[in-house]
Amino acid sequence: MHNELEQMRVVIATPVYRIEGTAHVVAGSRLTDALNSRTKDFLAVTEAKVFDLATGVLVYEPPYLAVNRDAIHVIFPTRPS
Repeated sequence: MHNELEQMRVVIATPVYRIEGTAHVVAGSRLTDALNSRTKDFLAVTEAKVFDLATGVLVYEPPYLAVNRDAIHVIFPTRPS
């Protein structure tokens, strides 16, 4: 079964990194629904920029990133750039 996905620009803070990118969530759902889902442990993020949280230095720029839901301390949507 394939669900249609929606793209949402987000900022994510983990214990070590700040991640800016495009999260992919089920169409029509809220960001909190994706985080509360017990069926997936990871949030797909594309066009990611990963910054060291302490220094703000860009350390990675992967085209795809899977972020463990349990590692997310803060996440919020941003306006498209």
